[in-house]
Amino acid sequence: MTMSSSTPFTSGGGGDAPIQLIHSSRGTNIYRHGNVGYKVLMCPEEDCQLPAAATAAAPVSEEQILKLVREQTISRYLPHGCNKRRVVDVKGFKGNPALYFEWVEGDSLKHWMDKQQLQEDVKGGGRTQHGGTQDIMEQRLRVAMSITKTLDEFHYGGVACNFLSLDHIILQWAGNDIDGRYCSASLINLSRAVVFAELSEKDAKEAIRKDLKELGLILGALFSGERDVSSDVERRLSDDLLSDFDEANNDDECDHQPSKRGKQRTLGDGLPTYLSSMISAMVGDDTAEVSELYDNASDVLKDLQVAATNPGLCLIPVAKERDRASLVMSNAFYGRRNEVALLTRSLQTVAVLGKPNVAVISGRGGAGKTALVNQIKKPLEDINGRFIQVKFDLNTQPDTVLFSALDSFIEEISDDEEGLELKQRIKDSLGSEISVVANSMPNIAKLIDKSSSRFAATAEVSTIHQHEQMKCALCKFIGSIATRKNPIVLFLDDLHWADKTSLDVIQRITVSPDISHCFFLSCYRDNDFTLAKPVESMLDGIQSQDVPIIKVPLGRLEIDYTHEFISETLCLPPNLKSMKQLANAVHHKTGGLILYIKNFMYELCEEGLLCFNVSRRWQFDLDQIRQKDISDDVVEYLKHRMAKLAKSRYLLGLRVASCLGSSFSVNTFQRAVDMKGVNLDDFVQFVEGNGFIQRVNQSTMHWAHDAVQQAAYKTISSSKVESLHLLIGGRLLVRTPKEDIDECVFDIVEQMNKGFNLIKTPEQKFDGAQLNLHAGQKAMSSLSFHSAAKYFVCGIKILGDEFWGDNYDLTLSLHQKALEALFAIGDCESMDTIAANILANATCFEDEVNAHLYQMRHLSSIGQSNEVIRKCKDLLRRLGEPLPTEICKNVIIEEFVATKAKLKAFTEEDL
Repeated sequence: MTMSSSTPFTSGGGGDAPIQLIHSSRGTNIYRHGNVGYKVLMCPEEDCQLPAAATAAAPVSEEQILKLVREQTISRYLPHGCNKRRVVDVKGFKGNPALYFEWVEGDSLKHWMDKQQLQEDVKGGGRTQHGGTQDIMEQRLRVAMSITKTLDEFHYGGVACNFLSLDHIILQWAGNDIDGRYCSASLINLSRAVVFAELSEKDAKEAIRKDLKELGLILGALFSGERDVSSDVERRLSDDLLSDFDEANNDDECDHQPSKRGKQRTLGDGLPTYLSSMISAMVGDDTAEVSELYDNASDVLKDLQVAATNPGLCLIPVAKERDRASLVMSNAFYGRRNEVALLTRSLQTVAVLGKPNVAVISGRGGAGKTALVNQIKKPLEDINGRFIQVKFDLNTQPDTVLFSALDSFIEEISDDEEGLELKQRIKDSLGSEISVVANSMPNIAKLIDKSSSRFAATAEVSTIHQHEQMKCALCKFIGSIATRKNPIVLFLDDLHWADKTSLDVIQRITVSPDISHCFFLSCYRDNDFTLAKPVESMLDGIQSQDVPIIKVPLGRLEIDYTHEFISETLCLPPNLKSMKQLANAVHHKTGGLILYIKNFMYELCEEGLLCFNVSRRWQFDLDQIRQKDISDDVVEYLKHRMAKLAKSRYLLGLRVASCLGSSFSVNTFQRAVDMKGVNLDDFVQFVEGNGFIQRVNQSTMHWAHDAVQQAAYKTISSSKVESLHLLIGGRLLVRTPKEDIDECVFDIVEQMNKGFNLIKTPEQKFDGAQLNLHAGQKAMSSLSFHSAAKYFVCGIKILGDEFWGDNYDLTLSLHQKALEALFAIGDCESMDTIAANILANATCFEDEVNAHLYQMRHLSSIGQSNEVIRKCKDLLRRLGEPLPTEICKNVIIEEFVATKAKLKAFTEEDL
């Protein structure tokens, strides 16, 4: 702000400068003499022409002097740093009482707006919204902040202006900055100002409310930038003044001539939601309640500052807002600053020291566990790190998830120098063990020639040993990709859906000494004991090996962040009272779970309790919202919300999608579902609009959250779950081209097996068993032993005991393969049952051998060596090679002679 307060003020402070009449209105003239201003009270009939020179103070009436002294008193009452009119003295000016003050350089707000309007008219076009381009709106926003800041300073100093106008707000800029980037504003009319200390508490609040209303009118005119709106505001401000004061009070600096009223426009019309909501909460109307309006300028200033720091959100063009009249959720991350800092520090420790860290995030479904982990992606990128996400879910083979994620990582390795170096490091680290994981991670096989010795080296290793080799190979693989130059974050998402085999593998790689520069991050639900217990047992196992675990429990979101989320989602100012009331109600109902908050907001829109109105913006019924009775469990709540869509043609699509897993291909969904007359794009638009499912790309969709998928699954009646799965499996089998069956066999079998009890005909049972045999063999080849065992056992259950007679070979194959898979995962109890079944139904000794073999391996593993020896003797006896009860020299000689006779027919070359 430029002022000439550095020189002593005298009645002749203007020096030789001419005295200029700046403003004349009924009863008041304003003169400028250099850096001095005179506000002179005139009689209405007096000539307002400029006098030849300032004269000595003339006798004045006590009433006139008191009016000017009052303005002087208020000027001095306000803090020195406040942007005000600085009154120096009250003296006479040509026989009239006059106020002497320091002249404030700058443009009045009205004059500045007129200049800006002319500049825009000259430039022409280019407007993206009512009120001007984005740059122009940001410029006006800075001006609005400076005006509001000064009014807030007045209120803080204990003074209400009691009258604001476009003419009496003076804008100043630092240097030559006339764009408003460093703008300050002075309020120069103190003629109606009141001091709070002289008022009752009620009257003081009413004085502040009047200032805020007038501020809202002024900001409405400023943001709209239209001359007709500006004139309308001046008229309304003048009318307010005339209604409050008698016409005889002529000591004001405005003309108060009555103006003809044309059609009035509503302030805020055509402005972005954020700004129009602010103006409405300042100006109010006949229907507005006091509890919905601003009660201080400080909150207005804070909300303007929010808009200035986030113009892309708060200054959205109206056309775009109308396009998005449906609820669009903010995807920003809210709160959890301490947790983010903890994870970031842990990541830095991994990167600098190389020692792997293990962190586990626990909390209820929908608490934002995955979103929290995503916050370290940026700091990880800054240190050239790599992020690998392993996401388990309700309806996907858990023991394939880890391999699939690592395989995707290999596929994304570039062929530049750094990528080639990484590939070479993987090959060198795995060596011959690369073949162990080649079927599980097809992309790793591309790194070497399949005919090479490396690939063949372990070709003859049994499946039993491959399971252990697989764990070792995984440790080496992760160790090779995690380096000081490129640290790794391995994120194990929704670990509560992992099976025992996967948890065992995770425990093994977590404690492996071969791995450094790796940050292991996991998250799981801790409010479901059944799901959480296996995970917590694994964590205990990790800690028992002296590996520390950083535990990060997530509770509810703090209420301030619920306010921030709803403010940004609805484009409402955060300090708006009605917005705070809505946020408080939503937070109370949802327990501060971000997933719950989002879906509750969607439901409010569906029920009309929250709606977007072009004239009034977002409206909501707080009483009805507070009275809503909802579950405190997010899954149950989502289930209830989806159940209300029962009449919707899209509900079947949601149910089918819930059976397909957290992520599924569009082709698989189209084959599985039968929504007659429903366009896929319409379905996607519906589920995305409700926050249920997201379309990643043209070929893939995934659920917004595993709790949403779980809720959709729960909408299926328990009596119809099996039949729906069987129906989906049947559709996939029939509608999938034969050449694609092998690729899709897991999807088909997963669905059919969940409804296998409903398979009745022998033909269907045979087909189902064959598919399970195929799927199991494919799973075995990729080292997914848990899934393989599940497929083989299910195939056995589908056939039943009666098929030993009708389909002996298929039944025996399923049993033999099941033995191998069950032993590999350590399920010896189930393996003994399968072995007993083989021994009871085998038609020849050769078909029994595998059952005996695995029984003896089981006995050996539990230390029953004597029983193993006894079974071996029995088997040798059945083979015609009984062991002698007594061994002496003659027995040895006899055996030697017999063996020599048998070998006599063979040459050395044959042998």
